Amino acid sequence: MNKVIIKPTKKEALESLEEASISIACCLDEEESITTKDLEHIQDQITTLENYLDPYVKENDNEKKIW
Repeated sequence: MNKVIIKPTKKEALESLEEASISIACCLDEEESITTKDLEHIQDQITTLENYLDPYVKENDNEKKIW
C-alpha cells in the first residue's frame, strides 16, 4: 500500500518553521517541564518541513537518497 503525503504549501512550511522555533525556545526556557507532547508537537512541525522540502514518493525503495 502506498502512503499518500500531501505536500504542504510554502506558507504552511514557513508557519511550521516559526512554530517549531517558538516551541523549542519555550522548551529551553522551561527545561524541567518538557513533555512528550511538546516533543511530538515539534516533531510534527519538522515533518511538515520535510514534506515540503522532499515529499516521499514510493517509486523505488531500493534507490538511495542523495542530499
